[in-house]
Amino acid sequence: MLKLPFNELDSWALWNTPADDEIRGKDAKAVEALFGEAYQENHFPSEQLPSDLKEALASTKYVLVGLNLGNAAVERESDVPFLNFHGAKKSMDYRMAAAVYGTEVWGALMTDLDGTIESDSRKVKVGQLQVAALEQHLTELGVSKDAKLITMGKAAYETLSKYSQHPVFKVAHYSGANSGAGQGRWQADSAKAAVLAAVAG
Repeated sequence: MLKLPFNELDSWALWNTPADDEIRGKDAKAVEALFGEAYQENHFPSEQLPSDLKEALASTKYVLVGLNLGNAAVERESDVPFLNFHGAKKSMDYRMAAAVYGTEVWGALMTDLDGTIESDSRKVKVGQLQVAALEQHLTELGVSKDAKLITMGKAAYETLSKYSQHPVFKVAHYSGANSGAGQGRWQADSAKAAVLAAVAG
């Protein structure tokens, strides 16, 4: 499985899920809360991975891209693959799980633009070099140049939309620090709408 050139930033948009009958008929905020209850810290559900990862990468239409690793990454087990975006519950990765669940983006490749470990995104400097490195990495994995990049947060979006050769879309960042009303803030319903807009775009 890991003969492909994955790195410590890579993962997949797969998480433990609530039961379908619990989700049915619920609004986006309620579904998000259920994903929070189902979330398992520092756990990647490898049983959900497709059997042929090379084919999955070649056929993927979407890549979810964050800016960089948060501070919690220092506590992650380095020998366990795909734990990025699947760490401590306080990081609220489950919000992204709820936003992509039931869409074509579920199961997509995930990665970060930069490997710097820093939760304060204002201290992370990215530009053309990081975008070029990301695109080279995606090429080495066999991801199509037509795959849409769905960025998580403003900083990743601004950098990728300026320099990337891929189509670029944006979802608000899911961290607790980005909660609340206002443009660019995370809200469950608008995040789901942004994911669906990327699929349709």
